[in-house]
Amino acid sequence: MMEGFLPTGQLGVFPQGVDNACLFSKEGSFNTGKRFTFVWQKQPPIHPLIPTNTMKHRRLLPFALCLLHLAFCCSLSAQTQDLAEDLPFFKTQAIEYQRWLDSTGLGLRLHVDEVKFKKNSTSEIELHLKINNNNIDSAVSQWSQLRRDFEKVEGRKLEEKLFRVFVHKMEIPPVQGNLQIYVRDHNNMYIPCFYVWIWEENDRIQIEAKLNECKAKAFDFEIKSTPIKGAKGRTADVNRSMLAPTVFDIILAYARQRYETSRCYDRYPRIEEVERTEGTLQFCVTDLCREVLTDESESVCCKTCQLLGISCNDIKRERLTFHFTYLPTASGYRLNCRLEGKFGSGFYKPRKSGYMDMEPDFEDYLDTYVKNFKNALQDRLR
Repeated sequence: MMEGFLPTGQLGVFPQGVDNACLFSKEGSFNTGKRFTFVWQKQPPIHPLIPTNTMKHRRLLPFALCLLHLAFCCSLSAQTQDLAEDLPFFKTQAIEYQRWLDSTGLGLRLHVDEVKFKKNSTSEIELHLKINNNNIDSAVSQWSQLRRDFEKVEGRKLEEKLFRVFVHKMEIPPVQGNLQIYVRDHNNMYIPCFYVWIWEENDRIQIEAKLNECKAKAFDFEIKSTPIKGAKGRTADVNRSMLAPTVFDIILAYARQRYETSRCYDRYPRIEEVERTEGTLQFCVTDLCREVLTDESESVCCKTCQLLGISCNDIKRERLTFHFTYLPTASGYRLNCRLEGKFGSGFYKPRKSGYMDMEPDFEDYLDTYVKNFKNALQDRLR
């Protein structure tokens, strides 16, 4: 071994008589501008009986070993690091992340909930965001609108931006972090119907999401301004930005007209307004008959009674619950609806807990019904 000094930017000259050499520092990586150690081995003379190709391979062997050593060092540096001592730093950076959300306007909808280590691990950090709404329907609408607006302006997914800023602020490799978005209810508990998970795998952003999948059918549509002809044949846009109270009044009036007329004997459908806020409306319709389950009919026993002149109806009772969310847009407004369908006994009027979900047994009926209801409501609001 020999020690020497290799000026920065120069390859240096090996000692006389040395054919090849590898340069390593004490840390085991290539170095320039610092003192280093020559590790060299003099190559044997070319033997007349050994093929030239073999000798070329031998000459390349030291350099191949150098490259293998470099790859080994890189692989060590790429391994995940223990982050246990950095938790105070991450909590500070979580505050900085919230400041970034606020500066971009995203903070109106998203808020940092907590930063913590992944369960049973101190090598991966998790940042939890929550949507600033305790109502699951409103939260879904706000998140969907936020994604649409961001992608329209930025030309890329909101989830990717949130994750990239997260790992930048935390100063960690992407593989050592994941970002999660949730909704909390009025009791500050996570609502299991909604989550968005974001992480990186194989150098690509991965997204897994579940938005309001709690035995309900959801749809939304946008009411935009309508061009009309004005003076001298010119066209103008009519401002159709009706306020939420007006829209909700129209919806309730349409629901009463559609539902509060009995289609079956001994059924008395009623509209019950459950909750109404500045931007949300929830109501349910009870004691329905053949509204969604259009093929239902009386039992043989009930039909026999009818033949004997005795009034009878044991067709399944239906209960529909509607959750509407109003979101203003630049050209009008967007309306999101989540519809839950349940059915109960036809012999007696069941309690609320006595109803059962129409899914999965009657999912096809509910899908068809939601599609028809959406079209009819959209026509009424135009």
